[in-house]
Amino acid sequence: MSTQSEEINSALVSNRPLTVAEVAEFFRCDPETIKRQARRGKLPAFKFGKFWYFRLADIDRMISQAVKSPRAIGAAFVEE
Repeated sequence: MSTQSEEINSALVSNRPLTVAEVAEFFRCDPETIKRQARRGKLPAFKFGKFWYFRLADIDRMISQAVKSPRAIGAAFVEE
């Protein structure tokens, strides 16, 4: 049985898309928050069927940009 951390590490190596649960664990927030931010376009994601997926490179790019502009990432998780 693998843990979420092992699954995220596996995604890093295999370049497979991350699931909502994996991104939620990474950001330490509720999966519903991740889905809501993806629907609003505040997290880079794509939908396949009824499921949301995230590319690690896109998340990494978003974080890198947020480091340059610290308000950017916090603003993504502020409820409107």
